[in-house]
Amino acid sequence: MKDSSSSSADPFKWVIEATNNPQLTPAHMLVNWLAVEVDPTLTDLTGALVNPTTALVTLGALKDAFKHLRLEGETADDRSLAATYYALTIAAAIVSHKTRISRQSDQAIENALRVVWSDESSDLRLRDLAWRAFFTMRSGLTASRP
Repeated sequence: MKDSSSSSADPFKWVIEATNNPQLTPAHMLVNWLAVEVDPTLTDLTGALVNPTTALVTLGALKDAFKHLRLEGETADDRSLAATYYALTIAAAIVSHKTRISRQSDQAIENALRVVWSDESSDLRLRDLAWRAFFTMRSGLTASRP
């Protein structure tokens, strides 16, 4: 969470950055905001997910935040995008740390990963991450469920 010594303008930094990128939907702004709330050093959610040095604890916290938004999001777009990022944080832990951070069944995770890599509108790096996680799971290279 945010450091209380940070500037009073910091809570609005994500709003300013989002308005500078008109391609972001409100749902994308929300997931980016959640990411910054989890780890204020994250400046690029996609970059953090595909970066093998992103800490497992950070991925776990992101997964939990996206899980909550997936269930409690205000709009269908919020819930849908949160479900995508929920799956992607699981995928990042599988690919980068060979660790499973979910108790979801293999089938449920694989189905979610298929949706991500099949979505041609998604960032290619995220589609690749989903594919690599699927392959890793199918190869039996991940730890067992928590």
